[in-house]
Amino acid sequence: MTLLTTLLLVASSVTTSVEYDHQVDFSQYKTWSWHEGGTAALNPVTDKAIRDASEKKLAAHGLSRVDTSAALFVVYHASRTTQIDIPTAKSASPVPPSGILYFQKGSLVVDLLDAGSGKVVWRGQAAGVLRYGPKEIAAQVDAAVEEMLAQFPPSAP
Repeated sequence: MTLLTTLLLVASSVTTSVEYDHQVDFSQYKTWSWHEGGTAALNPVTDKAIRDASEKKLAAHGLSRVDTSAALFVVYHASRTTQIDIPTAKSASPVPPSGILYFQKGSLVVDLLDAGSGKVVWRGQAAGVLRYGPKEIAAQVDAAVEEMLAQFPPSAP
């Protein structure tokens, strides 16, 4: 689960997936806290958007954030990469004189670790084309986190 630098996922093109330990009873988890070990977004605005969205969505699922003695640790990873596209002659998109389009893709991974064992019990991943601007960042991150955490907690084993 990896995330880095400026993350701006376009809500309409976000791809998400979730995996979890099917042996875990998620009803036992009531509290969580941030934990070290992730790959934070380098842009502080993006980092704040990721943390705010995660906190809001976890609270909506009945989990309380605590500073000590949490049952779950939350770690996120962020990344940004540059993609190159060479559109065909029939492309509807405007093409620059070079004939090459550059765009940014972002990935976000959110891990929930059992605090007692340190093992990842749930993982959500999101990836998509990036947009720029503080409002766009917050909206894209919020949409990605919401889509991932819509599948939390998983059904009882």
